[in-house]
Order: sequence, then C-alpha cells, then structure tokens
Amino acid sequence: MRKRGSITVFAALSIMLIAQLLFTLFEAARHREYEKILQMNSDSVLESIFADYCSPLWDTYHLLGFTAADSRGAFSFNNCEAQLRNLTGDNLGSKGRIALFPGVSLLCAAMTDGEFSSYTLMTDQGGRVFATAVCEYMKQNIGYETAKSVYSDYEAAKKVTKKYGDSDESIDDVLQELNRKGKSRKGTAQSSKEEAQQTEDENVLTVVSEAKKDGVLSQVLPDSAKVSGKALNLSRAVSHRTLEKGTANVTETGGWYDKVLLNQYFVNYLTCYTNAKGNRGLDYELEYLIAGKSKDSENLRVVVGELLAMREASNMATLMASPEKQAEALAMATAIAAASLNPVVIEVVKYAILAAWAYAESVLDVRTLLSGGKIAFIKSDFDWTSNLSSLGELLSGWSKAKNCAHGLSYQEFLALLLLTHGESQLSMRAMDVEEAAVRLTEGYELFRMDHVVCQTKMQATYEYRTVALGFVTLLEKKCDNFRIQTKAEYSYLTGKEGI
Repeated sequence: MRKRGSITVFAALSIMLIAQLLFTLFEAARHREYEKILQMNSDSVLESIFADYCSPLWDTYHLLGFTAADSRGAFSFNNCEAQLRNLTGDNLGSKGRIALFPGVSLLCAAMTDGEFSSYTLMTDQGGRVFATAVCEYMKQNIGYETAKSVYSDYEAAKKVTKKYGDSDESIDDVLQELNRKGKSRKGTAQSSKEEAQQTEDENVLTVVSEAKKDGVLSQVLPDSAKVSGKALNLSRAVSHRTLEKGTANVTETGGWYDKVLLNQYFVNYLTCYTNAKGNRGLDYELEYLIAGKSKDSENLRVVVGELLAMREASNMATLMASPEKQAEALAMATAIAAASLNPVVIEVVKYAILAAWAYAESVLDVRTLLSGGKIAFIKSDFDWTSNLSSLGELLSGWSKAKNCAHGLSYQEFLALLLLTHGESQLSMRAMDVEEAAVRLTEGYELFRMDHVVCQTKMQATYEYRTVALGFVTLLEKKCDNFRIQTKAEYSYLTGKEGI
C-alpha cells in the first residue's frame, strides 16, 4: 500500500513565512543594487551631457563648455534634462517593462526627474569663471618658470615706463619757450650763420612735434597697408549686455601666475594685426582686448599709440645710458640755447632732444614690429637705428628699425600691454570676440557665452517596480513602485570633483 505525502499546518505556515522572508530579502538586495547602479547611471549620463561640448569654442579657443539653450536660443536646461531621461532609458530600460519575463533584466528603472540644481556659467563672476577655465588649461602648457620669466619682463617694463614715460612732454614745452625767446630776439643783432644754425637745430624738435600731430597709424603704416574694416555691435556684446547668472561660484585665485597664464592664452589663441585670420568676428582680437573699441581700425590706432609710448620709455632708457648719444644731444642743445648760456636751460633742451630722438626711434620700431620683425625691449648701441642728424628724413620716409633676432615680436609686446589691464575687463572682452567668432559657424548663429555651462550639480529621481513583494502577504500596504534619489556633479574647470 502506497503512502501519500502530507504536511502539517505548522509546516505550511513555516514555509510560507520563510518564503516571504526570502522575497523580502531579495527585494532589499535589489534595492541595494539599484542604489549603486542608479548612482553609476547618474554619473554616466551627466558625463554624456558634458561630452556634448561646443565644438567651435574648443577647436578655435580651447575652452570646454556645453550650451544650455532651447531651439530659439533662450537659456534653458529642458533639452539637457530630456536627454538625461532618454539616456537612462537606453541604459536601464523602461519602468513599464515586466521584470520577470525571460531575458529581461531585474534592474530596469526610469528617471522620472532630472534637475540641474546648481551650475556655473562661463560669464559668471565678472569673467572669473572664464579666467579659471583658461588658467586650468594653460597650466598644462606653460611651466611655472616660463611664466615667471614673462612676469619679470613685465616688471622691468613697468619700471622703465614709470621712469621715462612722460619724457615726450618736454618737446612741446621747449619749443614754446624757444619760440617765445626767438620773438624777443628779433630786434637784436645776430649773425646769419648763427640764425641758420639755430633754425636747423630747432628743426629736430619741430619735425618730431609736427609728426606727433599726425595720426599714429599714418606714421607707422604706409598708404598701401590694408587695415581691417570689421566691427562689433558692442551693445549686444557680452561685456555690455545683461547676462544670465549661474547659481554656483568658483574659488577666487588670482595672483601674478594666473595673470601671466591668462595673457599668454590670449597671445596664443587670439588674432592680431600680424596674425589676422578671416574666420573671426574681429581680425584684431588682441587689440580689442586692450582698446575695447567697436572697430578693428580704432583698436589698432589705440594699441599703436600705447606701443609707441612703451617704446619711447625704453628708448629713452637706452639714450640715458649712452654717453656718446648724450654728448651728441648736448652739442645740439648748446647750439640751440647759445644765446642763453644758462646750463639749466641747455640741460632742459638736451632732454627734449633726447625725447625727440627716442620718439623717432620708436616710430621705426613699431614699423618693424608691424611688418613682422622683432625689437629688443632695451636696445644696445648695436641695435640702435636712427641718427640725430637725420630724424626728419627717417620719419618722412618709410625707414624701419633694425630687426633684433633676440628681441620681442609684436604679439609679445602686446602681451606686456595686456598685463597693464585688469583681469575682469580682459576676460569679458575676450568673450566678446570669442562669441562673435563661434557665431560664424553654421548651426551656432544663436550662440551665447552666458549660456555655456562649465560645471554643475544634478539631482535625479528614479522609479522601479518591485518583483517579489507581491508574494509577501504579511504587508498590509504594498507598494508596486519604489523611488531612489541620486546626486552627481561634473566640472570642466577641475575635472570630476566637487563644485
């Protein structure tokens, strides 16, 4: 006789309780695994958003940032948040799928909400974010010692400019005084030889004074030179319009090292008169940073004026260190002020002659720089070009200074001029020209620098369906869906670190 199997009520209840415990533990394990996977997904999809950076901005200016804007060009994260959800659907499947079907993952989930809770825009903090992005990139390309050498050159230039920067003011003062005295001497007897000599010597100061009245561009560029006619609409530029604001800040750094890195970036990647390119909003971007005018021609005029002033100071330093050139100037001053016989007057005239000489040499220097040559910051006698007796001829023609192989180029002199301007002003103006250049690329006509996101924090909410809790009868209130929140952050400025 065959025995039939049987089970007691107690055993049945025990098995049911054990099964429900196992189902509960299984769901707890799923939840724990979901927390890990969903955090990984948040990091991954956020990195995917950052991978979609503005290509023209990187290709031309080596700056990374993704654009948060809608189809009309208005600032918005809607497209980015939709992209987060779509990427999550590709990675983890949809919450509507039944997890127990064969071949279907037990870890399906959907992102129900993805929000950029904190973000920093390229234009934030008056250009500080832009400067930080530039410095982080340039630290990979310029060593500390190289930057220190550049800053030492700037300090030397600043000292020379401070000492001799106003030397040219003496030219007009001396001419006015000589003219006044010349009128008072009209009734006195003087030899024709003395009058002729004095007129010839005074002409050195007159020639330079008259030359300075002409436009600076006409002195350093021939009529055949082509000057860009491009212009910016400043009212719509980054530095002039109302900007979008981010909700997070970057750490203030600053200091001489960052200043050098920022200016070297400008020299490396922005155009200028000697390095103009056709695919930019302005051909003379470096000049715009210094002058801030709407037209290329106006910016070039201002920069040439500043460059002439810098060269005057440097050339004056060379003249003051040369006994031979001072003796030549003294001889001419003595002839001019012969009627006075006053050593003080002679010394004043001598200084004015040296200033005129320094200016004439500076005009020749700038001509050389604009033609692609190099000029030593402080010249030796070997590097010097002009003669005191032929300044008028040199200025009226198109003579140029000697090219100095060991000297600085036009761009390197602009780098010294840039160091005299504030970081915020330079950063905002740089974004003006970079925005204008990017807009020339097809598909980026509505590009705005204040829509470029550099770093952000994201908060995401996920939802997934339970698998085994439906078998747990001991729960009075069962929930078919669970929610998990995650946070992720990413930064172009410092890598994948905290904001």
